[in-house]
Amino acid sequence: MTSDSLTREVLDLLTSEYEAPADTSPDTDFERLGFDSLILVEVGVDLTKRYGVEIGDDELRTAGNVTRTVELLLSKRASA
Repeated sequence: MTSDSLTREVLDLLTSEYEAPADTSPDTDFERLGFDSLILVEVGVDLTKRYGVEIGDDELRTAGNVTRTVELLLSKRASA
């Protein structure tokens, strides 16, 4: 899976399941989207189920946006 395709998938997840605006960019901060810790827990669970690597809400909070979340996913998948 490429970074670009994974970025599109994560953006699709956020817009379809978590009400992120359709024009959300990969660099839009989760905080700016209004994603609190509860939403980040839910996103982490979804990403863990979809991609088979454990992603915690604390990691998502640190990543802060889709671009860095994708980097985290790819890194964890490479080391799994």
